[in-house]
Amino acid sequence: MNEDSTQVYDFKLDSINNDDDYNVIALINQTGHAFSLARTRELSKYGLSMMRAAVLLVLQTRDSNATPTEISQWLLREPHTISALLDRMEKDGLIRRYRDLRKRNTVRVVMTEKGRTAYQQSLQRQTFHDVMSVLSDTEREQLRNAMTKLWLRVLQEVKHEVAWASTAASHIEMTGQEQDSSKPGH
Repeated sequence: MNEDSTQVYDFKLDSINNDDDYNVIALINQTGHAFSLARTRELSKYGLSMMRAAVLLVLQTRDSNATPTEISQWLLREPHTISALLDRMEKDGLIRRYRDLRKRNTVRVVMTEKGRTAYQQSLQRQTFHDVMSVLSDTEREQLRNAMTKLWLRVLQEVKHEVAWASTAASHIEMTGQEQDSSKPGH
């Protein structure tokens, strides 16, 4: 595919109904799916999936000390989905769960040495860098801002349907002049 930055594209999954919102969302979904396929191929060299790599990233971010609930909130997944994933990761030796000594009813998750090695391997993100290289710094920032706006808005749409939606934006940092105190997490 030609990477000419002056080329204008008009993606339309539904070219019949003239619904531009649908077509833009379809483009976002299909782009995300293609990224997932490429990233899955890249991670498979290390025996990792995208979700396993994401859990390891959350644990690294949380100093290898998070609860399953915190992990599910960060990854926007239902707790039972994360619990099943953690079962498999523990069986494979990537993480270990233990009871918090101060709060006996709280379970914490830590990376094992094998998990730390896998996390380091997951930092090989050449696919992302190769694909994103077609964007200028300005285009990248515009994309980040637009996607963050859409993400925060869709969280408002689903906040009553899924438990994690009300806390999902807690790891978003507002920068610049346009901070809005009505946004989640602020």
